[in-house]
Amino acid sequence: MTFRARALATLLLLASLSPAAPAATKLEGDYQLMLETRKWDRPFLWDFDSNSFDVFDNIQFRLFSQPAPGIESFLKFEAAYNPTDNNNPAPEFQWREGHLRFRREFGRRGVDAYVFSRQDRFYVDWHLVPWVYGRGDAQGVRVDTWGWNKTYATLIASDRSGEFNPANFPDVPHQPRDSIAAQRIRRTSDAWVLRLRRSFLADDALRTGVTWNRFEGWTGLDSTSGPAPWSSVAAVDLRWRIRGADVSVEYGQSFDRIPRPDSVRAPVVTAFKHPLGFRLDDASVVQAEIRSFKLGTARTGYVNTTPGWWSRGPKYNNALGGPGSDETGFFLNTYYLFPERAMTYTNNLLWYGPRAYGRTRTRELYNELYIEFINGFTGKTAYKRRDIYRPTARGATRETHLDWFNELQVESRLAWLRVQSKVRDIGTPDRKELFVVENSINLSARTKVYNRFAFGNDPSILRKGIFTQLQYRPTGNMEMFLQYGPDYIGGGSMPVDEGNLNGGGDQRDIVKLILKGNF
Repeated sequence: MTFRARALATLLLLASLSPAAPAATKLEGDYQLMLETRKWDRPFLWDFDSNSFDVFDNIQFRLFSQPAPGIESFLKFEAAYNPTDNNNPAPEFQWREGHLRFRREFGRRGVDAYVFSRQDRFYVDWHLVPWVYGRGDAQGVRVDTWGWNKTYATLIASDRSGEFNPANFPDVPHQPRDSIAAQRIRRTSDAWVLRLRRSFLADDALRTGVTWNRFEGWTGLDSTSGPAPWSSVAAVDLRWRIRGADVSVEYGQSFDRIPRPDSVRAPVVTAFKHPLGFRLDDASVVQAEIRSFKLGTARTGYVNTTPGWWSRGPKYNNALGGPGSDETGFFLNTYYLFPERAMTYTNNLLWYGPRAYGRTRTRELYNELYIEFINGFTGKTAYKRRDIYRPTARGATRETHLDWFNELQVESRLAWLRVQSKVRDIGTPDRKELFVVENSINLSARTKVYNRFAFGNDPSILRKGIFTQLQYRPTGNMEMFLQYGPDYIGGGSMPVDEGNLNGGGDQRDIVKLILKGNF
């Protein structure tokens, strides 16, 4: 039995052996039924296909149990009627995730431990540099402690659950060198993370931390692939509050066995274009920030400025997090609060580029004015300039992109309205004009109508997306939607930046009924 199978069996066994405690055990879930018909993109006009790739019907069960204080079990099963989800033409229940949790507190000290399967338990706090990203779909152990010697500690040991799938290994053309069962054990990536944090001085003015991670992966997922070189990162971080400003400095260095040319070196560190005579390690990352300098009074208004700088070596590599390698840059973010006016002016300057593998530099300048009017109206206008400097034999060329963004929004008890526009690449042949108008009207306490009109005018075509949705919520845990049009064109929190509206999306006649709820 593999480690994954043993972990799953252990979870199921422990969950089943949990003492009966009706008051501490609950079964929850949710469901969705989606019926869609569309005029085009099907064999027949207004064809209905409940098993298409655009329809998602599912039901999910979540079982929580707390048999004793500090002990928790969780299991989740799901069935989806979608061939892209379960690789079957019919729905079938599948194991999704689960965990066992043990928590114990001793006054100001405590321990919180998870044994998890197919979950993302990789969150560790970070401020400037993301040393560890979420990994998803993993199994392993996570232990958090706090209070001992005023230190917070996190330890994670895991491997990836879903990397190996026997369905990816048909009889041909692979000729496995080992058995499928052996591959299931061996050919999944392993990850370890250790994070320590401690605060010093009054009011925790000085906060320090140490992070270490290690990743062991594979060069591929076929049966003949070999192990990839391991990689590891060790990092320290420091934040010090001085006169109301947080001064942050973080440094990390990677270690691995990936071969690279010796001629690639980190650049000499400079200050205002003057070399300081030393280099950082080729596999290091250093980033600093002061958040923030504050100047002004209530009479003159306040100016807040946040400067920051970073340098990333050409040989830096972090398989469990970020950032990328070979980049040096700085930013200066400023905003000004107008006195006795609900107005804010924002100015952001960003300058960055590689130093070892290339010399292309990018400069971005962003200006924004945000105003709150009377009767619930708010407005925003922003102008962004992006210059890309590419080195040539005769010097450098400059490529300029200019964008202008506007937004007007208002909301009341009865309705909501938002109008956005954006002109991209002003003054170039690739100029685009994007408009999105959204509104919703509360017909009653349970019924609402939402509409979105999106238009994209570019040199090739005038594209559009018209979407309307009738929303009905008969109870607090059930909702129904009857909608027309593509819901994806101009969707999201910033509709004018949505990919389909900026790309090749256009109107489609689609009628969809959605019923969803939870229990």
